[in-house]
Amino acid sequence: MFHIIYNPTSGQKKTVKTADFIKSELEKAGFEAVFHPTLEKGHCTDIVRELTGGEEEVKIVVIGGDGTFSEALNGVVDFDKVTFGLIPCGTGNDFARKLGVSSNPKKAIQALLRGKTDRLDYLDLGDGDRCLNVCGVGMDVDVLVKYANMKHFAGKVKYYLSLFYVLTHFKGHTVRYKIGEKEGEQEVFMAAIANGSYIGGGMAISAESDVRDGALELVVIDNIKKSQIPYRLVKFLSGKMHLQPCTHIYRGEEAEIEILDQEAAQIDGELYKKSKLKGKIVRGKLKMYL
Repeated sequence: MFHIIYNPTSGQKKTVKTADFIKSELEKAGFEAVFHPTLEKGHCTDIVRELTGGEEEVKIVVIGGDGTFSEALNGVVDFDKVTFGLIPCGTGNDFARKLGVSSNPKKAIQALLRGKTDRLDYLDLGDGDRCLNVCGVGMDVDVLVKYANMKHFAGKVKYYLSLFYVLTHFKGHTVRYKIGEKEGEQEVFMAAIANGSYIGGGMAISAESDVRDGALELVVIDNIKKSQIPYRLVKFLSGKMHLQPCTHIYRGEEAEIEILDQEAAQIDGELYKKSKLKGKIVRGKLKMYL
């Protein structure tokens, strides 16, 4: 049996249509499928907590983006009793992009039907939260704040308008960071702890990260002059930001970032009221159909 979790109010009915298609295809293949529509933010976590808190092994299919899958990750009671499938249906789908999971439901469902699994890493943030992909502070957080406060537009148009506004008004943020013996305090454009590679719908903040290697990356990007932002943004979008002299990447198993001038951070693309992030890699506990 597959348990299908989806948000019926997102994606202008796209998510509902995708859920119907996945259920139909699974049943054609001889699998029983049960719908679990979410009713509000955090409900996905509650559903997964209930499904994984028993004695039986469960198969959970998440239809959505990074935020929904991150909610699912945070609900797991026993990782040994759950296998996840991911059908990308969000705005950015950055974790799916890293895994090579197609946003076309007809292609994405093939992983479920094959039944082949792999084990991936995730980040334990030490305060009861888990991170699937990337958490951080700086420019990307300012974009999320602007996005949340923008009254008009929606989806990718709203995101790119928020991004444009922030890039033309950005002043930098001061952070402290630590990984192993390396410590520092400086003004940054962005700072992040990465398990995956992409943020913001395809911007490669840590292009060489591997979700199977048992290591995380601490990424520190020096503050960038406004005149240099367009050039750096092109590098960001082309996956070459890690090659720029303003970008510093450190590898390890644990890392910390503290932002000194605001109480805001992002975890898997969702805004949180936090001024400090502490990440520790958890190797190979997340079992997925891939």
